[in-house]
Amino acid sequence: MLAFLGLFLLGLGALSVFQVLRARKRIHAMVTTETMASHELRELHQVALGAVGAGAFRQRIEAAGTARPHPSGPLTSQLGRTECVWFRTRITRKYETRTGSGNGGNLARKSQMVSDFLSASPFLVEDGSGATVVVPEKGIVDHAPKTVDHFEPYRPGDNKPLGFLDIPGVTRHERTLGHQQEEWVLRAGAQFYVRGEARDDERGELTIGAPSDGSPFLMTGLSEQDLIAVERNKTKIFGVMAWGGLVLGPLALGGHWLLQG
Repeated sequence: MLAFLGLFLLGLGALSVFQVLRARKRIHAMVTTETMASHELRELHQVALGAVGAGAFRQRIEAAGTARPHPSGPLTSQLGRTECVWFRTRITRKYETRTGSGNGGNLARKSQMVSDFLSASPFLVEDGSGATVVVPEKGIVDHAPKTVDHFEPYRPGDNKPLGFLDIPGVTRHERTLGHQQEEWVLRAGAQFYVRGEARDDERGELTIGAPSDGSPFLMTGLSEQDLIAVERNKTKIFGVMAWGGLVLGPLALGGHWLLQG
């Protein structure tokens, strides 16, 4: 028991260290990147166009304002059918599986990710001086409101049999309980902040997307100040967990070996 506890605490400590470093990296990216209004970005882009032509502009920036639909039109989310500019849809299968052999085995509840869809269509971030196109790519909009959180119970016939006979818990040793359906959306008119890379293509069209240097691509429904506060709070919480796990974990393992001896 002490060995398991020690390994668990060490794993928790290592994971917490990763979360602390990730939060610090995100904070550093925000405080060292300049926030630019839409007109300032356009002026800088025009200077680059005149100097080197289209397709060469690259500038790490922050932009903040209001989310607006792309001129091609708004999106409609998959589950809630909500009109929005961005959405994420996640489906998780909940099931029971039998551990051990025979009828004496125990049933354990588990989860399996079925799908995690992120809309990639461009939208706008608009401030008082204009609007800039944002290309979300594979990015997640942090703190977008969750609009769907529904558990759909399993109904016979939802799953195809794995063989000629389909006896849950016997022929396939597991039974589907249902699917957790979740959806997050960013509606038009919502507060929006992005930290990324402004760039243009060969036609000179300007967009904000994921930085090509691998630095954090941040999109959120919060203000920059609120997001920094959230990340700083993470460093405190995970910092305590890291110290606890990395100190108590070896102590628990040491106690195990002492008892074994």
